[in-house]
Amino acid sequence: MQNQMLLRQEAINAAKNSDWPKAILINQEIIQYYGNDLEAMNRLGLAFLKNKQEDEARKTFKNVLELDKSNIIANKHLEKIKNKEASADIIFDQNNDFIEEPGKSKIVTLHRLTGKDQLKKLKVGQVCFLQLKNRYISIIDEDNKHVGALPEDISFRLSKLISNGNEYRCVIYKVSDKQCLVQIKETLRSKKNEQIVSFPSKVQSNLVLPDDFIFDEDIPFEVIGEEEEEEDLDLAMEKINKKDV
Repeated sequence: MQNQMLLRQEAINAAKNSDWPKAILINQEIIQYYGNDLEAMNRLGLAFLKNKQEDEARKTFKNVLELDKSNIIANKHLEKIKNKEASADIIFDQNNDFIEEPGKSKIVTLHRLTGKDQLKKLKVGQVCFLQLKNRYISIIDEDNKHVGALPEDISFRLSKLISNGNEYRCVIYKVSDKQCLVQIKETLRSKKNEQIVSFPSKVQSNLVLPDDFIFDEDIPFEVIGEEEEEEDLDLAMEKINKKDV
């Protein structure tokens, strides 16, 4: 019996290579020897689905929901099976739990999308990267190809947090030929930003940015899309203006 992590990597590689019979066998082995591994069960369900074994796929995803009724991946695939929709490949990663942590992660709909052909190549769970532009943040894939752009209000906030030391992880959450959603998760909060949440809720809207949270001239102050961030940043700008007087 192989080490669980080695088996996991073999299962992922089999899926990447679209070797679905092999993926089925490896994931079944993981479950047999290591119990109800939800990640392996979801991989198994997808492998069954891709191998045209729809009944087995449905049964597997339902087993996942018996253990975790809110499991996003299982629910999504069961819905696709019910609606007879084609299921896109998923890159499974232990960090891709898609659990939203208040203030630390957010599901975002991208603007300025790439073309349909490029969107069709993207996979749920695929890691992407944030690239700071002059007036917005572009999301690019591992080949440095543009996927889409963050809304300007989120670009505005994250640009400053990144320039002050924060780090973020971005993965594809949902994709079709007409839209693309990503999950952005804060992975490192710098000392300079230690009192600033990345994604403030309305409850947190009275948070005041510190005096040394200085804005670059190339970031558009006027582009604010959410009420809570507008109040937040107006307060910060008042403090900056007083400091300049």
